[in-house]
Amino acid sequence: MSPPTSPETVRRILDPRTPRAEVEQLLQSLSDAEKTGLILRIAETAHRKTLFVDIANRVSDSLSLDILFPRLMEVVTETLDADRSSLFLHDAETGELFSRVMQGSVMGEVRFPATLGIAGSVFASGSGEIIADAYADPRFNREVDEKTGYKTKNLLAAPLGTKEGKVLGSFQVINKRAGAFTGEDEELLQFLASQAASAIENVQYFDDLRRAQDSLARENATLREQVGRRFTFANIVGISAKLQEALRLVNEICDSPVNVLITGESGTGKELIARTVHYNSSRREAAFVALNCAALPETLLESELFGIEKGVATGVERRAGKMELANGGTLFMDEIGDMSPSMQAKMLRALQEREVVRVGGAKAIPVDIRVVAATNRDLKADIAAAKFREDLYYRLNVVNIHIPPLRDRREDIPLLVEYFLGQAREKLGKNVRRFSSEALDLLKGFEWPGNVRELENEVLRAVALSGGAQVIGKDVLSEKLLEGTTAKFRKYKQLGAMPAAVQGIEMEMISEYLEKTGGNKERAAKLLGISREGLRKKMKKYGMAGA
Repeated sequence: MSPPTSPETVRRILDPRTPRAEVEQLLQSLSDAEKTGLILRIAETAHRKTLFVDIANRVSDSLSLDILFPRLMEVVTETLDADRSSLFLHDAETGELFSRVMQGSVMGEVRFPATLGIAGSVFASGSGEIIADAYADPRFNREVDEKTGYKTKNLLAAPLGTKEGKVLGSFQVINKRAGAFTGEDEELLQFLASQAASAIENVQYFDDLRRAQDSLARENATLREQVGRRFTFANIVGISAKLQEALRLVNEICDSPVNVLITGESGTGKELIARTVHYNSSRREAAFVALNCAALPETLLESELFGIEKGVATGVERRAGKMELANGGTLFMDEIGDMSPSMQAKMLRALQEREVVRVGGAKAIPVDIRVVAATNRDLKADIAAAKFREDLYYRLNVVNIHIPPLRDRREDIPLLVEYFLGQAREKLGKNVRRFSSEALDLLKGFEWPGNVRELENEVLRAVALSGGAQVIGKDVLSEKLLEGTTAKFRKYKQLGAMPAAVQGIEMEMISEYLEKTGGNKERAAKLLGISREGLRKKMKKYGMAGA
């Protein structure tokens, strides 16, 4: 066996801060036998370090401090030939040091202020210490011994320091089995503690990441629930027969995989219906992705819909399209009638093949989507004029849901006014209770070319201008609404007696609906709420062309 080498000599030789000239001088002072012993000791230390790093890396994969703590302490205890180890971490929220310790046969937790004990001193100073007699040191915290029933005699302590200089806590090795702790032991523990700190940091990082992911998942679930509640049938306001018929159809096809075409004038609530279809279907957990086909030129619409590969143009990065993003869910395509013929052909192919190819790409990407399209155009007329593909029309129009304009369901206006009044009250913090009967009559009598959206804006505007009033009068209604209803009243009043005024109204409505349906009397009669024969008789009575 090689004779022992002075611990101080070994420490100076192994300390990377020792000047090279001093190291060479110290090596020259050693005998050959001491040099051999030193080499063996260095080799053994290097082996222990390598083994510990490997163990720390593998143990840190457990991503649990409850598993990591005892394994690290076990390895350090064995490496330094000690009786046991203690690992203390700093809790920044409470200002305490804590450790997992064995209390009988159960793993428990010990906590104390970070200013106490040798552990606290080493944590605060960031420097290691060798304590030959623990109970003789006034800093020694006997709480751990009292809880575990264990007697600490001597100990070696090192800070848990990271590469960035942050101290996470302290590592203590307790009761050397043979002899006393040496400077070489201290150096080895410093190294092992730094490796333990890295492993702990990894666990804490992944623990923080997992908590963030769990929090995000809970937040997403809450948001999905809130959105789902927002797009229930209860939030579609109206009692008119035409609206109720549309809602009955929505309810029937929600869980069907078929594509849907929603028709109706601007502002009637087509997107609200589309979202109701999605959030009441089996696809509600997946994405609802909306795209306005009229808002983008053809070149941008193609990349927005199908995606684009990196490098297609300068500065362009790879990006998934709306169809990819809607995979498993619903793609809402608003203003589908404004899509160019070439884009219609590409869209048709994507729907037929159930796959997309990004702009500039060659790989076909499969997609599982339900398409809900919407338009305020007469697509049948566009087909006849060769502006819209008939095959795409039938691909989209598996189920047609028509949303009637507000002027055709005036009985819904008071309900909508009350609904929007409640929203505006909450949004603006006003204490408005209702509209006056005169103001409400004006709202009911207006034609509402912008439909429900225009009515919502009118109510919001009126509440904003209401001051502190609890009842909104006609004086705060918009000028266009006052002029529109007044002009309409003057127009029919000029006809004289009520029969003439009624005739004028009926003739105007018949002409309007015949024009809207392209002269189709059966459809016009249905929209007017009368029979085809009743329409024919009225047209004949009033001497209208085509009777």
